Amino acid sequence: MKYSCWALGATLAAAVSSGAVAQSVDFSGDLRFGYIFADRDERDGTNIDSDELRLRARAGLQWNASEVYSFKVRYAGLVNNEDNVDGLRLYRGTGSQGSLRPGQSTLDELYVRARYGNWTHTVGRFQTNARLVGVIGRTFSRINSGGYNISWTDGIRSVYSDGNGWNYTVIVERNDKEQGASAERRAPLGFDKSSSRATYYFAIDSRDTDGLWAQRSLDLTYIPSALYSNGFTSTATENYLGITGRVAMQTSLQNGMRLVGGVQVGYAPETPRNAVMGLPGTGDADSLSWTFSGNLMNIAPGHSLGVMYGKNEAGWLLSSDLRANSEISEVRYAWRPMSGHLFEVRLRHREDLVKPIAALRKRSEVDGFLRYTISL
Repeated sequence: MKYSCWALGATLAAAVSSGAVAQSVDFSGDLRFGYIFADRDERDGTNIDSDELRLRARAGLQWNASEVYSFKVRYAGLVNNEDNVDGLRLYRGTGSQGSLRPGQSTLDELYVRARYGNWTHTVGRFQTNARLVGVIGRTFSRINSGGYNISWTDGIRSVYSDGNGWNYTVIVERNDKEQGASAERRAPLGFDKSSSRATYYFAIDSRDTDGLWAQRSLDLTYIPSALYSNGFTSTATENYLGITGRVAMQTSLQNGMRLVGGVQVGYAPETPRNAVMGLPGTGDADSLSWTFSGNLMNIAPGHSLGVMYGKNEAGWLLSSDLRANSEISEVRYAWRPMSGHLFEVRLRHREDLVKPIAALRKRSEVDGFLRYTISL
């Protein structure tokens, strides 16, 4: 990361100099470091064991120019204990990786924001997510920079808050012809058609930390002329529409503990052919995907435990959180020892739902991590 220090220094200097005429300048940042391990039985019959140490660092400055307008820039970098790729990526997307690779860095936030009345408008590069509430917090539709990932949304976002706890969000996201969207989008979604250069997203969401309904949300992701349902060798494309719903309920238990249960479902009416996805069968790939989670929040002050089980079908092409054509089981423990500090332990099992045609067996993997996050 030989360019990282120069880029970070230039970013901080520019922001601080702007602060001389600003109403206020706010600093934010976080460090996430930990240990990751995996034991994977591959589809060709081999077995792979891996482990690594990983660190993600982010530092940002926000200039609050007035009560309406603010400007933010944030620099983010990711490193492993080995196999790092050196490079500063300012403009290109993450493509099929769904994240920058270890050793790379970028500006993952660079936007102008306007807030007035019930409206908030953001233009530039910003962070978005639409997770199911709980300890694990997976999503089928939209997440930036989950886990150790570094990703972002390039585009325009408008949010209307009605004052009764409901938020209405519209995002128009830019898709690059070669790199695709900045967040992961799975093949056979392609972006070489001019009409596919924008993803349209609409969401209705309500969250409550005290009432029965911890979360109620519905979102739509629409990418015109992006689905190569017969593969990239065909010139014909279809529009891809993903519909996701989330519901979470909660109840109070003794000594401040809460039980939170949630379900999310994703469905796409148009999907690629099974043959294109390398799966047996002559029809279209299934897309109806779902997860269920159960959480005990504040078992003791700051301590929470969550479990999740779900299935992500091969025809669902929008999730960077959940591997396509997979069944997933996960348990996670989270501890907040103090404000701004989070320690997590995860154990997860993933396996192919359907054995691909060319595979000797289903791919199966057990992985986990221990990680610590410090936020400022």
